Amino acid sequence: MKTKSKSEQVYDYIEELVISGEIKPGERLPSEAKLGDALNVSRVSVRAGIEKLSAIGLVSKKKGGGTYVNRTKNENYLSVFTPTLLHNTDYLELLDVRRALDSLSVQLCAKNITEAGIRKLSDIIDSMENAESDFDFFEYDKKFHLLISKYSKNRFLHNIHLIIWDVMQKRLRTKYNKVTSSDRVDEHRKIYDAIVHKDADLARIYTVRHLEEIIDTFVCEYTPEYDEAKNIKSVSR
Repeated sequence: MKTKSKSEQVYDYIEELVISGEIKPGERLPSEAKLGDALNVSRVSVRAGIEKLSAIGLVSKKKGGGTYVNRTKNENYLSVFTPTLLHNTDYLELLDVRRALDSLSVQLCAKNITEAGIRKLSDIIDSMENAESDFDFFEYDKKFHLLISKYSKNRFLHNIHLIIWDVMQKRLRTKYNKVTSSDRVDEHRKIYDAIVHKDADLARIYTVRHLEEIIDTFVCEYTPEYDEAKNIKSVSR
């Protein structure tokens, strides 16, 4: 198991203070000296850990000295866990979670979506077809699935989806872009058509199939285990 660096220890320690509520949004972190003494690390390591937390938006330094925990800018009270996920999430693990949660979201969406929501989904599909880059397609894909979770009419579920896509955008965009398909727009259109026809079961089937295709492609093409198996097979020849 990989040993954590000193700065990662600082990162994890401060993150736990925030998640546990020991230090609340808007409050000041302990001084670098106190943090160093608590963890038995140098101030250089403390500063490096704080810089990582600042980069993902959990804390910020203010003029006049001191580092403070940022207040969330939205009503997603689960967003406090985003730093942990940014720090630790494996892409395949996230896709497994998406397969389960997207399946639930799309079934609820098919039952609850309004005509206005259907028009919005249609506009996103049109934008997907005209996407000029992987960056653009990611943004439309994000909007598509978040709109579905929004029309699930389950705020808790939608908040979890917001976190998932936040993590994908900030940490996993490169891996996301590795798995592309010429059929990706068609896969989304099938999900859309099932939603339009209020067919919750079919919407679930297409959603699961879409994500399983991504998972299978990523496992076969980009995981170390698969690469190792290919190398062994090549040597045996």
